[in-house]
Amino acid sequence: MANIVQINEATCTGCKNCVNLCPREILYIDEATGKCKVTDETKCDRMKGCERVCKSKSIKII
Repeated sequence: MANIVQINEATCTGCKNCVNLCPREILYIDEATGKCKVTDETKCDRMKGCERVCKSKSIKII
């Protein structure tokens, strides 16, 4: 099974736009890496708001 939320950590800037937008609160910034991570992608609403606010285009919802 493919991941619902795909995050390209190489391009993620850790800006928190996606974290602040996520209504399900499943995104967070990992303190060790400064990159976006997902807690429980099965709770994703698949509305792709995080994709739209990601300035570096590092998030893809499938």
